[in-house]
Amino acid sequence: MSRSKILESIKKHTKTRVDRESFSYEKVSFKNKKEAFIKNLKKAGGEIADSTDGYDVVLKAEFGVCENGACFIKEFKSRKDFSFYESIVIELSEKDLVDNMHEAMKRVSIDGFGIFLSGPSKTADIEQSLVIGAHGAKRLGVKF
Repeated sequence: MSRSKILESIKKHTKTRVDRESFSYEKVSFKNKKEAFIKNLKKAGGEIADSTDGYDVVLKAEFGVCENGACFIKEFKSRKDFSFYESIVIELSEKDLVDNMHEAMKRVSIDGFGIFLSGPSKTADIEQSLVIGAHGAKRLGVKF
């Protein structure tokens, strides 16, 4: 069944209309961006790296997001750089920190592939049991 037929059927058989509530997001900002970034990176399971030694692959971040500790990666040799290796270190300049995802999305260009990384790969799809490293790195560090 096509998407349009499914949606038409839903409309036809739905008796009550529920209006979506409007909402707005409060844009967060931080006095100490580096401190906020580190705090949220650690919440996501990431770590601060003193050097790139001991990691399988080194990636360069376009920028980091303080709100969630994520780094935006656009340049890499192969997609396996962030999905195949067990440990990743991301080099990030402190001057490239933005406060929130609103600011981050203004910096993202859609002229190729890019990815936000904020910690090791995690999933709980299999029997509701947390698995680290199922879809990517088991360890993720950020080096300023």
